[in-house]
Amino acid sequence: MVQEDLKKIVVKGRVWLDIGEKPFLGQGKIELIEKIKELGSLRKAAMSMKMSYQQAWFCINEMNKSAGKPLVILKRGGKDGGIALVTETGEKAIQMFIELQEDFKKFVLERSKSIEL
Repeated sequence: MVQEDLKKIVVKGRVWLDIGEKPFLGQGKIELIEKIKELGSLRKAAMSMKMSYQQAWFCINEMNKSAGKPLVILKRGGKDGGIALVTETGEKAIQMFIELQEDFKKFVLERSKSIEL
């Protein structure tokens, strides 16, 4: 590594959304929604992310309440288990978050170019 690289200042950060003071949406919750969309099951999505079912259920419940309309609909099942469906609102949330992340990455790259001490 060149000595110049050691002194280069790089902007870093993450995107997440709050509603009021309450956390609403971040990378982990978006990944959970995407896994639910892929697998059709909250239990399977939680397992694939090494998350407890209870924690995944809590995340979905809190997001749905905060948004005022469901991002994911959970239907209880019998012996074969329930199903989980990502709603149109959930799809919009995924797309919006991806776009915000892309815009943020561009901003960070651009700002990092112009930072000097």
